[in-house]
Amino acid sequence: MSVDVRGSIGALIRTRRAVRAFKSGMIPDADVNEILEAARWAPSPANRQPARFIWVKSSSIKRELQELAKESKELSAYWDPIFRPDGSSGRVNDLETPEVIAVLADPAKSLTNIHADNGFEWAAAMSIYAMWLRAHSLGYGGVFVQHWITEKAKKILNVPLSWT
Repeated sequence: MSVDVRGSIGALIRTRRAVRAFKSGMIPDADVNEILEAARWAPSPANRQPARFIWVKSSSIKRELQELAKESKELSAYWDPIFRPDGSSGRVNDLETPEVIAVLADPAKSLTNIHADNGFEWAAAMSIYAMWLRAHSLGYGGVFVQHWITEKAKKILNVPLSWT
């Protein structure tokens, strides 16, 4: 789906949707770099930029993440029927897509304040939204997948345990 939203951020925001099944074919590296650049410009507390991005190109890692997404959803379905196959959030998002960008956050790059600041998580969320809007403006779909057994995801992605 390509939407002409030039000149209208409102239209861009209102027409962005979660896409859960993707067409085959690669996205040009230049477009993925544009999407990553949008994330880099997303706001973060005190400009500490705690968000970290992993452009997953390996099909075997994508398959591992896909299997983990299924396992994570099945585990959650044990306690919450919304995640069961017939529940409203029962569908497992397709991660074997042309492009996967994992977004994590480094708490060491966050601020410390009286509220035990979680600004690193907010910064990651803002970068995801910036990427999603930029992808949409380029005619691509996207989906935010946050349903993970986190320790297993970190192992697959080879990142520090402290990252979220």
